[in-house]
Amino acid sequence: MPMATRTAAGEKIYEWHRNPRMPVPAPPAESCDCQFHIYADPVKFSPRANAPYPPIESATFAEARRMHKAIGFERGVIVHSAIYGSDHRSLLHELEALNDPAHYRAIGILDDRVSESEAARLHAAGVRGARFNFVRFFAMEQREAEVRRNMARLRELGWHARLHVNGEDLLENSALLRSIKDVPMVMDHFGHVGFEGGMERPVIKWVLESLKRENWWVMISNGNRDSKMDAGWDDAIPYGKAFIEAAPDRIIWGTDWPHPQWKKRMMNDAEEVELLYRYVDNDAALLKKILVDNPARLHGFV
Repeated sequence: MPMATRTAAGEKIYEWHRNPRMPVPAPPAESCDCQFHIYADPVKFSPRANAPYPPIESATFAEARRMHKAIGFERGVIVHSAIYGSDHRSLLHELEALNDPAHYRAIGILDDRVSESEAARLHAAGVRGARFNFVRFFAMEQREAEVRRNMARLRELGWHARLHVNGEDLLENSALLRSIKDVPMVMDHFGHVGFEGGMERPVIKWVLESLKRENWWVMISNGNRDSKMDAGWDDAIPYGKAFIEAAPDRIIWGTDWPHPQWKKRMMNDAEEVELLYRYVDNDAALLKKILVDNPARLHGFV
């Protein structure tokens, strides 16, 4: 069962579910969880000084793989946690020890502190993208000149950009983001647009307009987090359907395990997969695109 801890502010933070089950029906072969996080022993690999939360020490790579086996996923993409910043030592330690690029890839954090030799080592270990974190909670300022420099590096490496944003960040940084035309741009977690206020909001129109461009993608994950509901998450479904309809060949999905800073009922990870089934109305061909074909193309699975 999930366990709860308390923050300094007295909020309950729930840990990941210890007994994941197989979704009904089971997902297609070679399904890919395009976003999960892993954490390291803080004595060996310390978080950055201004990390917004401590490492979830129980959320190891071994536990992530156990979760994937339980829910029927054969592939996964580690998204390097923002608590480490662009220090990739813990990520490289895990990737190089496993050495299984047919099943596990990763997303790093690329800024001016990452040398060319480190970027090459990350690529060799299976990294195929970099996350740019615009969410203020994470205290990772995105300076336009630095973002542009590192987008150029992505282009050379053949990587894609993951954009961790709240909806307002998309609008505030529209000129910068829309100016990048030759790097795949992936909005994490529905772009955290929120599910209140309807589909006519400026941010929804911005996302749908962006998805008309061939280099724009969206990961329809965390519908349960942004939902106002503790179960079912019906308010997420119209948005999932609309984004899929806009760009079915550029949609991916992920668990976001172990669900850091989770403040409501902790679900079984199978429930998240079953929410995705509702977005696609149990269309097997469309589900295969989202869970198998699109992730393989974006992350270079062979």
